Amino acid sequence: MSSGNGTKRKVGKQQHFINMVAFDPETQSEIQGLFSKVRTYVKPSNGEWCIPDPNVALRHSAEEHCRLQALKVSLNTVKNQLSDKNVQIWHQHTNSTNRAGKVIAAVRSAANAEICTQAWCKFFEILGVFNLLPEEALQNGELNTVHLCEAPGAFITALNHYIKTSESTRYCDWSWAANTLNPYHEGNGGSTTIADDRLIANTLPWWFFGSDNTGNIMIQKHLLELQVFVANMHRVDLVTADGSFDCQENPDEQEALVASLHYCEATAALLLLSPGGSFVLKMFTLYEHSSICLLYLLNCCFRSVNIFKPATSKAGNSEVYVVCLNYDGKEAVRPLLSKLIRNYGPHLADREALFPNSLIPESFLTQHEEVCSYFHAQQVETITENLRLFEGMSTEQRQRLDYIRDCTAQEYLQRFQVSFLPRSRWISRHMVSPACCSVSAGRPLGQKKQTASFNERRELQTLSWRERIVRGCHATCIQKHCTEASGTGCMLEGPLSQCHCGIMVCDRRGCTDCSQKLSFL
Repeated sequence: MSSGNGTKRKVGKQQHFINMVAFDPETQSEIQGLFSKVRTYVKPSNGEWCIPDPNVALRHSAEEHCRLQALKVSLNTVKNQLSDKNVQIWHQHTNSTNRAGKVIAAVRSAANAEICTQAWCKFFEILGVFNLLPEEALQNGELNTVHLCEAPGAFITALNHYIKTSESTRYCDWSWAANTLNPYHEGNGGSTTIADDRLIANTLPWWFFGSDNTGNIMIQKHLLELQVFVANMHRVDLVTADGSFDCQENPDEQEALVASLHYCEATAALLLLSPGGSFVLKMFTLYEHSSICLLYLLNCCFRSVNIFKPATSKAGNSEVYVVCLNYDGKEAVRPLLSKLIRNYGPHLADREALFPNSLIPESFLTQHEEVCSYFHAQQVETITENLRLFEGMSTEQRQRLDYIRDCTAQEYLQRFQVSFLPRSRWISRHMVSPACCSVSAGRPLGQKKQTASFNERRELQTLSWRERIVRGCHATCIQKHCTEASGTGCMLEGPLSQCHCGIMVCDRRGCTDCSQKLSFL
């Protein structure tokens, strides 16, 4: 097990030392820790980590691992302390305590970055820490990448920025293709489809949505169609997969809920990548048997597998990135890959385990438990600190925190050599100014803005619609618009012409304390 094997620093050691000397030792240590959340699996020299026989794959029941399940219970116990916190107030609080909370604004100001969101900063950081772009591609001057579950496109624009501002890649001929749920398809919506189409609208030919035009990468025929879609690429050097689902109503089981998506993304990467290629996969906690099997498979297929928590990923969440370098190629994994493709779909990780526990070497499980313990400790420490600061923060604590946030933003710009990129070199030159692009613009279509606490939302689900209205946030305002005091004849006043799809625009004169729109449950 290594804490950072296979990583790099884009800033020279001497220059980086000069930059860090300006910070006091305590600040320097804290910032160094913030940018060093990485663990690397180290393969045994005896070669015991090898791809299992495909005949035993997907034939056994999943097994729980006691030590990992204990970590899961421990983490959920800590997270359950947040259940009575108003989600909006809590998010405001954690945004203010996030050490990297000023990075996005600093990058926007210094770099003129296209779609500069948190995802942009995370991927630019990954590019700065790991040798993600294969050396062969850079030497040949041709780079080809595929981006899965990519909307709104921040990984693509971050890569464009990196390529065009880095000396080693500036003259590289880069081609890309991307997939996401189609925001223009009438069947898509809910809590999964990203509405932000700033990049998609201007680069539509580069986006793959499949023969049914949904863009659902978990459909088997779409996987095979995607292979044809990128067939014009001489080789595929990098695949990224940043997909997830909205799990806010069942946060304790986030890992299990997204497991099949991760399997589909990984299967696509193993199918598309050329030898020597890289794969970046967003995952969450790694406690379930499905995650153990997937990570073991990736370790068997790549020379180096790293679990990385970017400094720009909020420290209190479970998000980590699996960074896989130097793919061995399809030949060794082809029989198993064929079986994965035959069973490909939204339930790929739900039915049977990829591998039985007996085929997972103890040496791998030991390292995996160390990885999980490390990130568990990091997350618990952050949540515990946020809970403590939520009760009250002294002026001195606030000043110290603001100083750390300023230093972190400065360190990010210096460490990753973030440079200015003229709009003429953006992917989509007609895009609106990045200063006008809100991070919240990437919210999935139809996703409700969470209010109240988790416990209160759970309680509301058990009530009738009338009880929900009485208990809802608009209860007082609704009562002021009732034509009758109570009863089944109760209705809301307002011009019929202003009533659209269950929303009535307030037109009552003298109403000063109600919102402009009242939403019916």
